[in-house]
Amino acid sequence: MVAKSLLIFKQHHKIYSLKPSLLAGVYYFLFILLFSSCTTIRLPNVKKNQTLYKGGHLSMSSEDYAEQLASLKTAFLTTPGLKIIEKEFIQKYLTEISGEIISKNEIFFKNLKKASVTIIKNEAPIHFSLPKGAIFISSGLITKYIKHESVLVCILAYELVRSENLLYPKQVIVPVGYMNLERILALSRLNVDEKMEIHKWAYYLTVRSGFDGEYYLSWLQTQNRNTADFIQQVGDINLINQEESLFKAFLIKNATDDETPIKKNSSKTFYTFLNSIRDQQL
Repeated sequence: MVAKSLLIFKQHHKIYSLKPSLLAGVYYFLFILLFSSCTTIRLPNVKKNQTLYKGGHLSMSSEDYAEQLASLKTAFLTTPGLKIIEKEFIQKYLTEISGEIISKNEIFFKNLKKASVTIIKNEAPIHFSLPKGAIFISSGLITKYIKHESVLVCILAYELVRSENLLYPKQVIVPVGYMNLERILALSRLNVDEKMEIHKWAYYLTVRSGFDGEYYLSWLQTQNRNTADFIQQVGDINLINQEESLFKAFLIKNATDDETPIKKNSSKTFYTFLNSIRDQQL
């Protein structure tokens, strides 16, 4: 289109009695006009504040990445070989206890109003989360290491803090139709400094929810004593030891007399929950 227009323009050159400088200006104007009309591409549904990189990809905002991560829940649950423990009583209990954490810390939770907790039938002690309150805990973690209701609350509070504040490392995710456990755990791993900030908030949320915060340190110590079991969870066993040491220092420095009533004993519902998980795991 551009070449043809320039050819027509040259053929009419002798007809027009234009000065050389004016002729050059017209030539330049027509070239820019025609070139622009041929190469302009409109991108539908693209907001003005998005950036188009040289490679042709739109920059991904934190909200976009959170949506992509949240969508992995479906991909993970449809992974071949994955087994889920589904029982009405179990789901009701987990919904109630996670809802209790959120309702008693409304100042902290600006986005999450509820959570969904899924029990994976897996002997390895594992827990992780995705945006929008999607939490996953393995049956092996519950039956082997969660002996008190406050420990369960510590773990739920940790993952709720992550989900509320979108604390997940940005990584390139190539959709393949499913997401296996190893891959989704790798997408969840953070460095020590990031994890410590989550631990601090989760500790406060646990206490403000009326559960015993002393079990938070106990939970980290349990992982440190059983590093071989938790290697799949953390990826680096050295991190567990660092977390325990740093959390101890945090407790010593921030010891306070909180007046919130604490549940020293686990509820009967909790023990029924434990027995239900053991029965389902057999």
